Amino acid sequence: MGKSDTLPSALPGRAQTDLALRQAYLPQPWQQRPPEDEDESSLSLHDLLQIVYKHKWTLLVVLLLSVVISGVNTFLSRPIYRATTVLQIDSRPQRVVDFNNGSVDVEQMQADEYMALRTQYELLRSRSLAERVIDELQLDHSRGAPVAAPGASKPVPQDEGYLGRMLSGYRKLSTPSSTDQRLLGREGVIGAFLGSLSVDPVQNSRLVRVSVDNTDPALAARIANTTAQIFVSLGQERRIESSAYAKTFLEEQIVQMKVRLEESERKLNQYAQQKQILQLDEKTNVLSQTYTEYAGALAKAEQERIRLEGHLAEVKRNPDSGAQSLQVKTIGNYKEAKGKLELEYQQNLRIYKPDYPKMQQIKAQIDEIESQIKVEYASIVTVVKSQFEAARQLETELRAKVEQTRKQVLVTQDSGIEYNLLKREVDTNRTLYDGLLQRLKQVGVASNLTTNNVSIVDAAAQPLFPYKPNLQANLMAGIGIGLFLGLCLVFVLEFMDDSIKFPEEIERALGLPLMGVIPVADRKRGEEKDVGLNVHHDPRSTMSEAYRSVRTALQFSTSHGAPTRLLVTSTTRDEGKSTTALALAINFAQMGHRVLLVDADMRNPTVHKMLAIPNEIGLSNLLSADSRGETLIQPTEVPNLSVLTAGPPPPNPVDLLMGPKLLQLLDKAAAVGFSHVIVDGPPILGIADSIVLGNQIQDMLFIVRARSTRKSNIRDALRRMRLSGLVPRGAVLTFAPSRQLQGYGSYYGYGTDHLRPAQNNGMLRQQP
Repeated sequence: MGKSDTLPSALPGRAQTDLALRQAYLPQPWQQRPPEDEDESSLSLHDLLQIVYKHKWTLLVVLLLSVVISGVNTFLSRPIYRATTVLQIDSRPQRVVDFNNGSVDVEQMQADEYMALRTQYELLRSRSLAERVIDELQLDHSRGAPVAAPGASKPVPQDEGYLGRMLSGYRKLSTPSSTDQRLLGREGVIGAFLGSLSVDPVQNSRLVRVSVDNTDPALAARIANTTAQIFVSLGQERRIESSAYAKTFLEEQIVQMKVRLEESERKLNQYAQQKQILQLDEKTNVLSQTYTEYAGALAKAEQERIRLEGHLAEVKRNPDSGAQSLQVKTIGNYKEAKGKLELEYQQNLRIYKPDYPKMQQIKAQIDEIESQIKVEYASIVTVVKSQFEAARQLETELRAKVEQTRKQVLVTQDSGIEYNLLKREVDTNRTLYDGLLQRLKQVGVASNLTTNNVSIVDAAAQPLFPYKPNLQANLMAGIGIGLFLGLCLVFVLEFMDDSIKFPEEIERALGLPLMGVIPVADRKRGEEKDVGLNVHHDPRSTMSEAYRSVRTALQFSTSHGAPTRLLVTSTTRDEGKSTTALALAINFAQMGHRVLLVDADMRNPTVHKMLAIPNEIGLSNLLSADSRGETLIQPTEVPNLSVLTAGPPPPNPVDLLMGPKLLQLLDKAAAVGFSHVIVDGPPILGIADSIVLGNQIQDMLFIVRARSTRKSNIRDALRRMRLSGLVPRGAVLTFAPSRQLQGYGSYYGYGTDHLRPAQNNGMLRQQP
């Protein structure tokens, strides 16, 4: 190393003060915004999927455990068989007594039918049916149990105080009122039977499935079939009982109605004898019938008179149009003879003159025939006129009879009012009596019928396979429960994991610009070199491209290009700040710039380990007024890259950093030709070293390890920096999973598949 690389212990012309602060670094406006509240940012679907993918093994373990538990529980469970019988429930039978008089209300019928079906369903679940089936199959084995003696029950101690009263009340609610073991056993058997019975109506049909669950498949089938048969029998019994009751009721009503009918008929006869009413049929009396006959005859006579009057007028006006004229043969013969004579007269008129004797003879014959026709017409008019007079006389006589009979009807009408009332009562009683007799006959016929509205469609067969447990359903339930519990556990773990997990959270939660995302190093088996040197040895690797993108972001972070002095720090240890400092130094060196890498973490130095160089002397010696300046900076295997190691750990690193020699070092490095000085600083929290370094170096790069450092610690570190007037240029997310590089590193290595790293080393070193 030449003299140009030596660093003196002090520079002339500079004041020897404890700490010389430079002008405060003024952050850009977009860097001054405070970090957003994490609770105000909503997770997107992509974030949720990333969370699930992050904890995929936890989710799979919980899911697998839930499925295994479900399967084991299924195999260890006692199998239960289900036997099912199908019943058909038709519309309920017709009512015994119907008072609707034939009127039909559709809505009421639908409501009644729905209620009837619901009633049948509840009857299938009824206690009476359960007791009949239990007794039929002898399922109750508690009949021989002894009855507890009176007073044999354990006395309830009377506790005092509020707690004692509460316990006493609980005992009263949980203790049965009876100690009869037979009764308690009976209740248990009935409860178990009703619990094993299920009634499932088939939708949009009148079919009902009656299922019975039991550990014995044969017993399950017997119980199902017996339940259906007894249910049908109970329906028939209820119908027979209803018919018997209706028959008794109708017989009593018929006896009463018969007495009332006889009494009303007796009163009607007595009244007819008092008023001398001759005819007592259901239609009318004699006087009314006579009046009706006279009125009808009068109407016919009046019609006949009107007809003859019109016929007479027509005959007088035009005798030839009369019907009688057409019926008289003599007139027809006369007209035929006249027609022949007139035809002969016209034919001879062509030859002879009218004065000719033959012509006068024909003319005389025509006149004679016409006179005969007139005589016939006159006789017809006389006949029609006589018929008309006779009809008018009959009409007059009938009208007088009708008027006379009408007066008689009006006279007897008053006395007929009471008669009609009595007759109406007789008719009503007779109608009711006939209806009751008819209904009694119908009830008698219906009581002899054995049909029922409930029938068995399919009898229950002995099941071949268990109904429960259902392996497929239990496994699906286990998958659902495991998935639910796994997701809950994943989100609980994610909620408890207060760390930066996604690159988007850097700007959203911390308010810092994201300079790059560094993936997890893919270290090959047996490789001993540090991952930071991978940028030099394998410049086309994903990590090299990632750090190269950070270098490019730094070049555009200021108006004058990349910062010449850069402090790399983090919140706590093991976040990748030293590796980042080394990788950035190598990247700037590959561009042809002389770069000095300073290890300022004197408490835990690591740069010399990554480069495999000695650390006997270094920064601590320089800051302690050591004059061996020519031996402090060491060359590396990377061209254009020199390193100032941390040196031996001093007892007071903060005091050394607050001295003026650090600024002298930075100024001298620029003077001897180092274009970039990258300082690997210690973490922020717990110590003040990086705060002191940040006030002497213009630019800072903040390192955040993905899924490791808590956000609260990062905010505390940033808050501490802001209180000291420091704002980082940006942040770099390290140890990021490869799946998180989709938006930042999907093009790393683009176009390099056909190139070898050894062939590109020289190119990359010269690449600007």
